[in-house]
Amino acid sequence: MRESQARGASASSAPGCGWYLLAPALSGVGVCVGTVWTVRSWAGCPLGNNFSNNIGLQMMTMPAVWLCMTLLLFLLQLALRRRPLPGGRATRWLAPFAAAVLLTLVYRIGMDWPYFPPDSACLEGYPLFPFTGKTGPRFSL
Repeated sequence: MRESQARGASASSAPGCGWYLLAPALSGVGVCVGTVWTVRSWAGCPLGNNFSNNIGLQMMTMPAVWLCMTLLLFLLQLALRRRPLPGGRATRWLAPFAAAVLLTLVYRIGMDWPYFPPDSACLEGYPLFPFTGKTGPRFSL
């Protein structure tokens, strides 16, 4: 009798498929928010928002960042299933949200902010992938 009760309790505490759909959904929202934030902060920079950079950002960077963010959130969910944090079910649901916010901030920081020299307008564009550096006078050899 106790075995069947223990099995029933563990089955009801196991996350459903909706919990695993949370990673791609949170990744999509995080990538969209990070990209919009990046484009808006580079809007005043003439080379930061030209057509070719936006195509590169939307067609190359966004899918790659979404895939990386989704994989990291899946790994977090698997780790939380294997070793749950104290706090129970609420922690299991809030941890991926917190991780998605953190990964969105990392993505945005990796895209950097425009550099405005003291006597001129911005001369650089955002990188086509986070943390790769930029082209422009500040980084030319």
